[in-house]
Amino acid sequence: MAEPAWRWRPWPRRAGEGGPGRVALTRWFAVVGALAIGAFSVAMGGLISGFLQTQLLARDAEVSRDFAQGIANTAQLAAFFRAPVARPDDAVGEFFAHVAAMPDVLRANVYGPDRRVRWSSRPELIGHDPGPNDELDDALRGRVVVNLEDDEDPAPKAEHQGLPGHGVEFVENYLPVYDEHSHELIGVIEVYRRPLALLAAIRSGRRLIWFASAAGGVFLFAVLVWFVRRTEQALERQQQRLVEAETLAVVGELSAAVAHSIRNPLASIRSSAELYRELHGDADGVQGEIMRDVDRVEQLVRTLLGYAGDSAAAAAAAAAGPASADVALALREAALRHGPALQAGGKRLELDIPEGLGQVGADPMLLEQVLNSLLSNAAEATAAGDGVCLSARRDGSTARIEIADSGSGIAPEHLQDIFRPFFTTKTRGLGMGLPLARRLVLRLGGDLRIEAAQPRGTRVCLSLPLAEPAA
Repeated sequence: MAEPAWRWRPWPRRAGEGGPGRVALTRWFAVVGALAIGAFSVAMGGLISGFLQTQLLARDAEVSRDFAQGIANTAQLAAFFRAPVARPDDAVGEFFAHVAAMPDVLRANVYGPDRRVRWSSRPELIGHDPGPNDELDDALRGRVVVNLEDDEDPAPKAEHQGLPGHGVEFVENYLPVYDEHSHELIGVIEVYRRPLALLAAIRSGRRLIWFASAAGGVFLFAVLVWFVRRTEQALERQQQRLVEAETLAVVGELSAAVAHSIRNPLASIRSSAELYRELHGDADGVQGEIMRDVDRVEQLVRTLLGYAGDSAAAAAAAAAGPASADVALALREAALRHGPALQAGGKRLELDIPEGLGQVGADPMLLEQVLNSLLSNAAEATAAGDGVCLSARRDGSTARIEIADSGSGIAPEHLQDIFRPFFTTKTRGLGMGLPLARRLVLRLGGDLRIEAAQPRGTRVCLSLPLAEPAA
């Protein structure tokens, strides 16, 4: 079975496939946009949270460095850092006591310029070289080094052994110490700290950043999906209008060719009726009726050709001045035309047409053609015993017309296609009645809607702007 032309596909049609290709723009953007915005949000969240953590730890380490440098200047520790390992005097011991008393300190090590431990809160480390240690080497070059680590590291450093707790985060600081007078680097203080307030601030800031990144990503995704959806709908409407315009242009060309073929027989029929009336008279008025019907068909063909396409006929009709049609009169004439056929088929025709509906700025024949097309559809959709109701009312400066029938109705899957040119469910239909009727109504500034009636049947709602303001 051939795939319906209106079905959306998530990818363009390949070469050789029938029908116009459509791309589900919103669906594609939802997938690609979600991946791109999600990746961007994760990257930004990680980058900003990492920057926040690094900056907070760096500022905390600088404060600790200034604290340690101030104590070292007061205790005059340059000689101790340069001297071989020896028992520290009281001033040095007081300095180490101050270092160990720094807030949240878990352990402290003091290194000399030769990388050996001058003092440690673990006495067994005094005098030892810690071995390869990039952080210590960086600190001996004058750089403050900060690490946020925990005791669950699968490959812990040797100096981490014996730290209290399991899986507890702690901060490792390497703080360079300088001679107060020569400004020469004389040693490094390694401090393991567990600053609870700082760690809590980092965790809170990271949670806030991740939440803001997620919320911002969701908001951005929702706004862009909404915008893309609106754009897709606008493109779909524009495509539909282009297809209708191209179809109606073809219909106009076809109609022009058909009209050219019709006009010659019509002229012959009218001439024959006129000649017969002159030779034999027209006592019963049959020839006059034939001539009037021929003139009416000629006028209808000419008018529809002008409105089916933007041709010179439409421009000429507009230049002739504004037309006007009485709504109530047009409705009654349409009822008179279709009433006998409906009654002959055992169908009811109910009328609710009040006076004073007003005038619309349209050619009477065009309005009559729209009503005839709608009533013809209602008659074809009903069977013996069904009814058709034609009603109208005035709503301010708008005339509202409703044609409701209790017939078979329109299948829900066909409602979106009823105004598409050449779409029809009739065995002998062309599918141009409703598209042309809707085009004429839209040109008049009105609106034409078709919906399912309850409990069965179809309801057609037609709105037309009146030519004069409401009384």
